[in-house]
Amino acid sequence: MLRNNFSKFFLAVVFANFFINYAEALQIDLIGPCDQATSFSVVVDLKNQDIVSLGDLTVKVLNENQIPYKGSAQGVSQIYNSPIGDQALEVLNATQMRAYGWCVHVDDNEPYEMPDKVMITSAVKKITWFYAYSFYDNGTWKDYCTPAWKEHSLGYCKKP
Repeated sequence: MLRNNFSKFFLAVVFANFFINYAEALQIDLIGPCDQATSFSVVVDLKNQDIVSLGDLTVKVLNENQIPYKGSAQGVSQIYNSPIGDQALEVLNATQMRAYGWCVHVDDNEPYEMPDKVMITSAVKKITWFYAYSFYDNGTWKDYCTPAWKEHSLGYCKKP
């Protein structure tokens, strides 16, 4: 029985990898502020599309899947009613704070341009949007795009 289940799992993994690589598809994941589990995932076929921007692709996927958000191709400030503005700031003391917002990785790398300037081609296999924070300490911004679920300190999520 175990061997049969392993064979089915192995074939499923092989088929999934074949489909993703052959169909020129990429996976888009959303990871929210409360835990590291993916809250949404979709595979997008890029086979019949020209080069598109990360921003245009993100807006298209959010709209097509009726995911509530605020933003545009130039940037996303809110997904799933996540905290924004003053509610996304956590003052720790007179010299330290965390500022929360959405970050993105393209194939596990953080692009250093706005989403509308990042071009997505068929070579890209995965896009991950995640709610994160940057740490401000005595006049210096540090620790950019640290996943928010590591802290659970905004009051938005229940601590584990």
